[in-house]
Amino acid sequence: MVSIIIVNYNTREITFNCIQSIFEHTQLVEFEVIVVDNASSDGSREYIKTNFPTVKVISSKENVGFGRANNLGAKYAKGDFLFLLNSDTILIENSIQKFISFFTENEKKLNIGVLGTLLVDEKLEHNGFGNSFPTCDKENRKNWRKIPFLRSFLLDPIAKTYDFEKEYFEIDYVIGADMFIRKELFDKMNGFSEDFFMYYEESDLQKRISNLGYRQYVFTNTKIIHLEEVSGKVIENYSNRKRIITHQSRVVYLKKNDLKNFYKYVISDFLFLSLNFLNLKYTMSENLKYFKEVAKKY
Repeated sequence: MVSIIIVNYNTREITFNCIQSIFEHTQLVEFEVIVVDNASSDGSREYIKTNFPTVKVISSKENVGFGRANNLGAKYAKGDFLFLLNSDTILIENSIQKFISFFTENEKKLNIGVLGTLLVDEKLEHNGFGNSFPTCDKENRKNWRKIPFLRSFLLDPIAKTYDFEKEYFEIDYVIGADMFIRKELFDKMNGFSEDFFMYYEESDLQKRISNLGYRQYVFTNTKIIHLEEVSGKVIENYSNRKRIITHQSRVVYLKKNDLKNFYKYVISDFLFLSLNFLNLKYTMSENLKYFKEVAKKY
C-alpha cells in the first residue's frame, strides 16, 4: 500500500486538482491519500472532505511548514511506502504503479533510499528532479560568481549533466516535490528535521539517508507536472519571505552538514548579505528584515 501525503496551505483549488489527478490516473495500486492542512483560512479542509470523502484530512492548528507537516501525515500513514507529493503537482499517467514496480524490482540491487522522477511544466518541458548536496565551498563559489569578472574563473558549482535517456540515474537528492520512500526508512530517520520550516529539508533528510549507505535515484519512465512555486505564492509578501526562508534554511543545512567549513561560508556569505542593501528590487525595510532574519541563523 502507498500512502500519498500532500501538504496544503491555502491552496484549495490546486490541491483539489492534484488529488483529482491521483484518483484519475492511479490503477492496480492500493493507496490512500492524506492531506495535512497547515491551518488554512480558505476553506480547504471542508472543500477537500466534501469532494473527496475517502481522503484523510489532518488539521494542524498552525502553519508548521513543509517538513513538520509531512512528518505529521506520516504518523497517520498505513502504507509500506510513502509518496510525498507537492500540492502543485499533477499526475498525467499511472506514475505510482510505475514507482512501485521499479522500486521493488531494484531496491536491493541499487540500495534505493529515495526515488523521484522527472518533473515537467505544463508544456511537458523539464522542470527539475534534484541536485547534488550543497556544501560551503559550492555556496561560496555561487556567491563569488555573482561578480561578472570572476564568473569565467570560477566553475559553476552546480553544473552537472544527467542522461535522461536511461531508465534511471543516481543523484545526491531528489527534489522534495515528489519523494517515494519506504515508511520504515522514513520513520527510522525520524522524518524531516524540524529545524527547517521550508526548503533544504529534503536535502538534509537524504544526506542522512546517504550516510547510512542508501542511494537516491531519478526514475525517468514517467513524468509528473509540477506547477513550480504556485503553492508558495499564497505566502504574504512572497518574494521577500521566500528569500528569507530559503537563505535561513541554507545556513541551517550547511551548519549541520558541513560544519568544518562553515566559518569560511559565514565570512563570505555575510559580505554578500550586507551587499543586499543595494538591491533595488526590494525596499530598504525589506532588505533590512532580510539581513536581520538571516544573520540570526549564523
